[in-house]
Amino acid sequence: MAGETSHIWQVQTSAANGSRATATTANTISFNALPVTATGGYIYKTEYGVRNAIPENESTGDNNNEIQDMGLDGVDIQLTGMFDSATADADVVKLVAWMVAAKTTTGYLKGRFGYQNDEFPHFDVVPNGDENGLGTTYGYQVANIKFIQDGETFTTVGFVLTLRLAGDLDNAL
Repeated sequence: MAGETSHIWQVQTSAANGSRATATTANTISFNALPVTATGGYIYKTEYGVRNAIPENESTGDNNNEIQDMGLDGVDIQLTGMFDSATADADVVKLVAWMVAAKTTTGYLKGRFGYQNDEFPHFDVVPNGDENGLGTTYGYQVANIKFIQDGETFTTVGFVLTLRLAGDLDNAL
């Protein structure tokens, strides 16, 4: 579809690698660059969260507790968008199936989902099942999905989708 800017795909066990090119249409959701006017999906807000692990060490003899930097804890992406009703059924069924299915698969033990945003590629990840032999495995996992049916807009189905990056975070980004 012309004008697509964002894609999420699920890597299958039989895939040669984790690239979107190896995922079939049945395992990919692509989103339009412009708001939905006819068919397809559209992401109108994307939030990227990068977390550090900073535990607090309780100090019984002092008035303040010590905190400790434990490094990068995780990366989350929250996508908020909508599907046109013409494609919503298939996309909703696909997302629910992704939630029910295993988030990892043979060869992709940290995550089997890829993400690509042509307009902001800083968090794009092609799942890596250590094809390069360096011991670096990573990928996104679908953490949760919420569907929104507005009372006034029956021609679209809204959604909020959260992806979490798992595995070798330093090499994934």
